[in-house]
Amino acid sequence: MYEGIRSPAVHLPKTMSDLVSAVTRFPNATFWAGGTYLMSRPDYYPTRDSNDIISLREVPDLKRINRTDRYLEIGSMVSFEQMLKVGKQVLPRLLQKTIEQTSTRIVRKQATLGGALCTQAVRLALVSSLLALNAEVEIKTCLGPKTETRWMDMQRLYDRSGALLLKKYELVTRIRLGLERENFHAFISAGNPMQNPQETVCLSFACSYNQAVISRFRLCINLSTSLLLIPQEIDLMMQGTLLPFSSGQIHRVLKNVMEEVLSSSVQPIPPIQIERVRAFVESSLHELNAQSLSER
Repeated sequence: MYEGIRSPAVHLPKTMSDLVSAVTRFPNATFWAGGTYLMSRPDYYPTRDSNDIISLREVPDLKRINRTDRYLEIGSMVSFEQMLKVGKQVLPRLLQKTIEQTSTRIVRKQATLGGALCTQAVRLALVSSLLALNAEVEIKTCLGPKTETRWMDMQRLYDRSGALLLKKYELVTRIRLGLERENFHAFISAGNPMQNPQETVCLSFACSYNQAVISRFRLCINLSTSLLLIPQEIDLMMQGTLLPFSSGQIHRVLKNVMEEVLSSSVQPIPPIQIERVRAFVESSLHELNAQSLSER
């Protein structure tokens, strides 16, 4: 049964220069981070088309965590568990909660930031929380002897369906988060994106306010395989709004969000996902109300 099967060659660059060279020489190779997604796929190996592998685990530049006066920067090969060790005073609470609720500790020790962002077929919970936190992502373009590195809004990494827009010769090297912390956060998820992506829903929500006046309101809805949505009009509409919301305001936000969800999806959304989105949005708004009232 294994006749004609070719074992993939594994390349182990030890510097960024070695990595660029490997990408240039083997443009069809698969980037290998923690391997938690790739190795979980049915029939991943052996296959007749086993691509070469470029392992990123020995490139030290991708494993660094830096904090400046303005930003927290995390390398793409930093594991979930390493991110948790940064500490509650540095890591945003929304990001910490998302990581803690992702899989088991064994998987979190192996899964990496870059791997979570760059899975081809599914968008994981970490993506929506980073989007809710206005993360930026550093992209390295590896084309021959010339390389280019640029920062961009993480939202531009995906289309509305959640499909990854990264090209074969591009690599996520770091993400960057501002040090300003949200007053309120919510992370709600249901379903398993690895086993039942058609039922999975994840909501990440970050809100900042001062004296009950909202200054930033960022909601991200992630349906794993069919939709990755930040309702921009809602974010703009809520700026300057006074907390707590009235029942009419909650109804209006919920109505607008659901209309945008249904109009933005390129394929029919299963009823279970629609109801989960509705329940998650409404629950998070009531939770924000409760927190704002408790602070009076």
